[in-house]
Amino acid sequence: MASSDNSSKPGKGGLRLIRREQQNEISRTHILDAAEQVFAAKGLNATIKEIAELADFSVGAVYGFFEGKDELLAAVFERHARAFLGAMREAAWESGGSREKLHRLFDVQFEYFRGHPNFYKLFDRLVRSRSWALQFTSAEQSSTWYREALEIMTKLFRDGIASGELIEGDPVVQSAIFSGISTAYISHWIYEVASKGNARIERIAPVAQLHALLDRAFVKRFVTAKRT
Repeated sequence: MASSDNSSKPGKGGLRLIRREQQNEISRTHILDAAEQVFAAKGLNATIKEIAELADFSVGAVYGFFEGKDELLAAVFERHARAFLGAMREAAWESGGSREKLHRLFDVQFEYFRGHPNFYKLFDRLVRSRSWALQFTSAEQSSTWYREALEIMTKLFRDGIASGELIEGDPVVQSAIFSGISTAYISHWIYEVASKGNARIERIAPVAQLHALLDRAFVKRFVTAKRT
């Protein structure tokens, strides 16, 4: 009678290691969730102690996963950056005209932040307040987050201008204006609807109205029709 082959199965030591790694990943995620919430509320004034208390960990346990507040903040951004920028790339690279891609780009940003309101508040505190400038600063352009987001938006505007579908102008400036319009609407939604349950913003400024504004601001045939 042939014996069963257990050579591919992990031994007790291997199982303990797997369980420890799984538990470490759960703990790390729990700490990041707490950090995101505290950073969203307090920005850079947040402390490791506050994050540890919310996560129900000791301060020492948090330091067992992260060297300090800077690394923790970077990790919060990193886990969202991959998903957020991936959604932006998909929206910009799918088939369709530049106008369609422009609207998709707003939609994916809105849906992502609506699903992660604490991250939006953190983003708002640390990043968005600087994005109103018509030229991005050298520090922002050196950031992976900003550089890739800027490249995605700038390429969309450059292609749309070249095809004659979007109005002429500096693609970087157009990207900054688009970002300002989009984040202004998203900010109202997050702080009024998501945080306060105030649905008034949806009644007085529905998403369809924002899309109409993007058409009037950037799409050549709508801008031309408005002027004639």
